[in-house]
Amino acid sequence: MLTSSLRFLRRNSLRIGAVLGTFVLVAAFILVQQVREAAAEQDFHAARAQVLAAQARASQLGLETAEYSDLQREELTTASETPPAASAPFNEERIAFFSRAAGQETQIKEQLETRVQKLLVETRDSAQSAVSQLSTSLQKAEQIGVDEQLLVEFNGLPSKAQVELDTATSVRGYRAVSNELKARLSKLSLMIADQETENKLVDQYAAEAAAQNKGDVNLARTGANAALAKVQGDMQTARVFSMDVSIVDVNVQKLAVRLNTATTAASLEQVTGGLMVRDKVLTDAMTQTLPEKALTISLSEQVIRAYEHGQQVFWSYVTTGRQGLETDPGSFKVYWKVSPWTMHSPWPKGSPNWYPDSKVNMTMWFNGGDAIHDAYWRSRYGPGTNGPHYDPTGEDTGTHGCVNVPYSNMVWLWNWTPTGTQVIVY
Repeated sequence: MLTSSLRFLRRNSLRIGAVLGTFVLVAAFILVQQVREAAAEQDFHAARAQVLAAQARASQLGLETAEYSDLQREELTTASETPPAASAPFNEERIAFFSRAAGQETQIKEQLETRVQKLLVETRDSAQSAVSQLSTSLQKAEQIGVDEQLLVEFNGLPSKAQVELDTATSVRGYRAVSNELKARLSKLSLMIADQETENKLVDQYAAEAAAQNKGDVNLARTGANAALAKVQGDMQTARVFSMDVSIVDVNVQKLAVRLNTATTAASLEQVTGGLMVRDKVLTDAMTQTLPEKALTISLSEQVIRAYEHGQQVFWSYVTTGRQGLETDPGSFKVYWKVSPWTMHSPWPKGSPNWYPDSKVNMTMWFNGGDAIHDAYWRSRYGPGTNGPHYDPTGEDTGTHGCVNVPYSNMVWLWNWTPTGTQVIVY
C-alpha cells in the first residue's frame, strides 16, 4: 500500500503541487482582502473622528449652529449609511464603501476647517473695523461740539476694546467685541448726526412746510402728523436692526407733545421742521451704520422686506413655517445660493411631515436647513398662510421652516441678494 501511494505521488506530483499552490495563493489573496477591508474601515472611523473633532473645535470657537449645521447633517448622512453585506472571498464592495465614506468624511472636515478659518478672519476684521470706527467717530464728535456730558460714557472705550480684541482668539471673542461696540457706535452716530443737522435744517424744513400749507392750520397739522408717522416708522425699522434710537425717540416724543398743543400754522410748521430733522438724523445714521443690504422677515405680517442702508427698496408677502415647524426668529446670513435645487424630505415616508422631492428654481440658504425660495405648489401668501388656509393649488398650510416667496418676487430677491446678506427674522 505504501509503495503504491508513493508511486501515485511521484506520478502526480506536479498536479498536486499546482493544486496546493493555487490554494495557498487564494488563501493569501483572501487574507490580503480582509486586511484591506479592515484598513479601509479603520480609515473611515479615523476620518470621522477627525470630523467630530473639527465640529467640536468649531463649537468651542463660537460658531453658531446655523453656520455649519449643513455639514453636520451631511456627516450624519455619511455615517449612518449601512455597508454592503460581506461578499466573500474578496469583499471588494465593502472595501469600496469604506474608502468612499472615508473620502467623504475627509472632504467634510476640510470644508468645515476652511469655513472656520474664514470666519476667524472675517470676525476679527469686523471687530477691528468697529474699534477704528469708534475712535474716528469720537474724534469727530469732539470736533463738531457734541455735548461733553453725552460723551462721558465713551471715555476709554476704544483702548479697552482694542485690548479685548488683541487678547481674543476665537470667533466668539471677536464677535463679543463687535457686539459690545455695535450699540455704542449706533448711539454715537446719532449724536454726531443730530449735532450736525439740528439747527441748520429746522428753519429750512419749516419754510418748506409753510410753502405747502399757505397758512392753513388744518393743512399744517396734517403735514405735521405725516412727518410724525414717517419718523416713527423709520424708528421701528431701526429697532428691527437693533439700533439704539433713544436719543431720537426722546426728541420725537417732545415734538409730538408740541404738535398736540400747537394752535397756529407757524407753530405747527416748526414742529414739522423738527420732526423732519429728526427723521433725517435717523436715516443718515442708518445709512452709516446698517448693512449695505439686508433682508427682514416679519413672522406676524408674513412679509419679507429688502433694505439698502436701512431704506426699504422692496417687499413681498411670504409663507413661513407651520405650527411645530416654525421659522426660527433671529439674525442670520445668506450663506449659500443655488439654482435650481431639489428639496428632499429629511423625514421618512409615512411621517406627517414627509413631502415628495420638490424642485425649486432659486434657493437662498440662511439658517441651516431653512431657505428662502420660490414654491410652485402654492398660490396664496401673506398673513395666515403659515397656518391652515384655503389654497386652490392644494398647499393649505405653512412651510416646514423655509420661507416661500412668489416666483416673480423671488426673481427680484435672487438678483438683488448677494451671499453674506444679513437676514433678520422677527
